[in-house]
Amino acid sequence: MPTQLVYGQVQLSAMNWPLYVAQERGFFATEDLVVQAKIFTAPPDPVAKLVNGELDVISVIPDVTLLEMENGAPLSLIASINPRPQYRLLAQPEIRDFPRLKGGKIGVNDGRSAESLILRKLLRQNSLPPDSYELTAAGPPPQRCEKLERGLLAATMVTQPFDLMLEERGFHALASSREIVPHYPFTVGVVRDEDRINEGILAFLKCVKMAWQWLADPTHRSEASAILSDYTKAGEKQAERTYDLYLNPPTPPSLALDEKGVATILELLAEGGRIQAPIAPAHKYINQRYLNRLE
Repeated sequence: MPTQLVYGQVQLSAMNWPLYVAQERGFFATEDLVVQAKIFTAPPDPVAKLVNGELDVISVIPDVTLLEMENGAPLSLIASINPRPQYRLLAQPEIRDFPRLKGGKIGVNDGRSAESLILRKLLRQNSLPPDSYELTAAGPPPQRCEKLERGLLAATMVTQPFDLMLEERGFHALASSREIVPHYPFTVGVVRDEDRINEGILAFLKCVKMAWQWLADPTHRSEASAILSDYTKAGEKQAERTYDLYLNPPTPPSLALDEKGVATILELLAEGGRIQAPIAPAHKYINQRYLNRLE
């Protein structure tokens, strides 16, 4: 009998591309898995559902998980699902530099998640103190893009393929998260912290690895882009540009969690006053047993 897994993710973006591929290419079925996806709009929501047992595994930005772990939630980071994305700050066409953001509204999801932490640091480094702009909760990326197009926002921080869609519509890219956080594990696999290894979750990670290997084959570029376009409603051109961004060079990323990247997130949380110093070492939050079995 197939193993049933319920996994959660936030939004339908390129950050979970290997999971779409694993589903569409039948990798889950090959491993005798039936995977039910639950999609959330706010990053803390799947973390809460995982803690209370409604989900078996989640693929999320790591800051919300680390924050809950600091508050005592029995969770573990087990793998890097996708380290290739980047947040990009897209602004109204007439806003060509940071000083022109003064007094403007900048849209974020709900003000609690990674893009807000990175955005504040990015703005500080470009001489914009917190009192010189307004961060406003503007919903998930599709809603933020719509509000930017309607002129309700001066700028917003989004990942792929939404940044590419906005750029093609004439909005101006001011900066990328890679400028200040080059080591950043964008989407991580998270499970409840248990003594035993869940064989179904191990098979799930095997499928993610297979999906990345499939994605890294350049002969799959068109099909991979079509899968991303179908899930995210991005145009074919934006999906292909996302492929070229993530698969240049055309090698699959490791699923291993970058401790330097986890440490970067902990530092951002401390800078934002979300956790208290001293910061614990990054390895405290990482469960290596799954990847050790996968290798």
